Amino acid sequence: MKYLSWEYFLKQRLLWVDAVRGLAIVLMVIFHFCYDLRYFGYVDWHIPNGPHWWPFRYLIITLFVFTVGVSLSLAHKNSFNKTTFIKRIAQLIVSAAAITIMSLFLFSNAWIYFGILHFIAAASLLGILLVRVPYISLVIGSVILLGYWLGLLSNTWPFEWFSQWLPNDTEDFVPLFPWLGVMYLGVGFAGVFPIKEFDTPRNVLTNNLGLMGKHGLIIYLIHQPLFFAGFYAIQFALQ
Repeated sequence: MKYLSWEYFLKQRLLWVDAVRGLAIVLMVIFHFCYDLRYFGYVDWHIPNGPHWWPFRYLIITLFVFTVGVSLSLAHKNSFNKTTFIKRIAQLIVSAAAITIMSLFLFSNAWIYFGILHFIAAASLLGILLVRVPYISLVIGSVILLGYWLGLLSNTWPFEWFSQWLPNDTEDFVPLFPWLGVMYLGVGFAGVFPIKEFDTPRNVLTNNLGLMGKHGLIIYLIHQPLFFAGFYAIQFALQ
C-alpha cells in the first residue's frame, strides 16, 4: 500500500536533513544507553562529562542543533507558516515541560531546567527572526561561536541571574552559548546555499535514518522511559 511506503512518509522532505537528524537520534540512544549502564551500576564510566564522552555528546548536540536551523529555514524562508510554527513550538514546550517534571521525580537534586528540548524551543523562537536574512544569520552565528571561544560569552547566561532557584547540577544542559551560534549557522547555510537541489541517495540506511529523523521528538521522549523500565525490570528479576 502506498500509504505505508517510505516514499509516502518522506517524499515531501529533504532526506539528507532527516537522515542527519536520524543519525543524531541513533547516537543519542547509544549515549543514553551507556549512561543508563552507569546509572544502574553496571559500569563505572565517567559519562557524560568524561574525556572520552563529552566529545560524543557535543557531536550529537551539533547534529541536532544544526539541523534545527536548516529545517527552520527550509520551512519558512519563502513564507512564514504561522500555524506550523506555533504547533511545533507548542509541541516542544509541552515536551520540555514533561521532561522537567519527570526529572524532578527521578533526579530531585539535578533536575532538568534547560535541556535539549528547552533549547530547541527557545532557539526556534530566536532563529525564526533571521530566516529571511541568511547572511546575517551566518555572521551572527560565527560571532557567537568566536565570542564563546574567546571567553566573551558565558554558557551560564541568563541562568546565572536566578541560580539560587536552580540545582547546582543538572542531568541535561544545553546552554544558549555556544549552541545558538550553531543553530544560526544552520539557518544561514540553508538560506544561502541551494540545498534543495541536492539530496542523499535513497537506500535502506538513509530511508530508515530519515524516518527516525522525521519522528525524532517521539523517539526522544520514549526511549529513556523504556530503558529505565527495562533496567528496573532486570533488577527486579535478579532480586
